[in-house]
Amino acid sequence: MNIKNILNGWQNFISRSEVTEQLAEKRAEICAFCPQLKEGKVLAFIKDDLKEIQGHYCNICKCPISAKIRSELETCELNKW
Repeated sequence: MNIKNILNGWQNFISRSEVTEQLAEKRAEICAFCPQLKEGKVLAFIKDDLKEIQGHYCNICKCPISAKIRSELETCELNKW
């Protein structure tokens, strides 16, 4: 995890460009079925259009999934995307 990449992901979460959202949708489909996807108590207040990953984080890198999947610079720690 690179904090700069996650900040880029949060920026993309806010701006919601069509290209970023297409990338996020593809990644969310993969993350939704990953056993490392965990529900976060603090993240529960963040509403995401991608309901399958809303309020979740990666148990390996601890990144919030809503931001991670929207950063073009981030990769999955398990090389799933």
